[in-house]
Amino acid sequence: MPPRPDVSEERREQILNAAATVFARLGVHESRMDDIVEEAALSKGALYWYFKSKDDLVAAFIERVFARSIENLRESLKTEQPFRERLTMISRSVAADIREVTRVRSVVLEYYALAARDARVRDRVRGYIEAFIDLLATMIADAIERRECRATDARKTAISLEAMYEGLTLLRFVGAAIDDIDAMFDHATHLVFDSLLPPARTICDSD
Repeated sequence: MPPRPDVSEERREQILNAAATVFARLGVHESRMDDIVEEAALSKGALYWYFKSKDDLVAAFIERVFARSIENLRESLKTEQPFRERLTMISRSVAADIREVTRVRSVVLEYYALAARDARVRDRVRGYIEAFIDLLATMIADAIERRECRATDARKTAISLEAMYEGLTLLRFVGAAIDDIDAMFDHATHLVFDSLLPPARTICDSD
């Protein structure tokens, strides 16, 4: 027999998707738990079984995006693709996540406000960011070992990359003039390549 589906995970996803729809329509502050119950077509008891408050929903929604980004980066480390292709894929994945949550930008801003006042949420944010930096550093160190990158401090470079991602994300969500987030991420990534990739070898170089 095939394994039984994880109903609890399905329910969480159902509620989070409903919350995203409500938050996009009404904004975080104007949304009520009753609105999310109605959108999810579940009982109020079912909603409160999984999420005790609107803050819990906001945190879970954004942390789902964080977790997916980390999983995508882990998957890229399992491939034998060159560093250029790996980093391009990661940057485009992050840009896609930003596009997805732009329609609920109030959730992102509320999440960081929540992190500012709740140490537990702040610790979770730090944990996701540090995990992402560690994985980036592993990828860069591997590229240096394979001579796909110039010799550099892999961890400091990873922190700089994460700062670039977070900075572009912040600019997007506070309404700065970044209309095409994909083009902006591609441009920033190519600036990184100009710094990290060794110069192309010519026929004379190989003699």
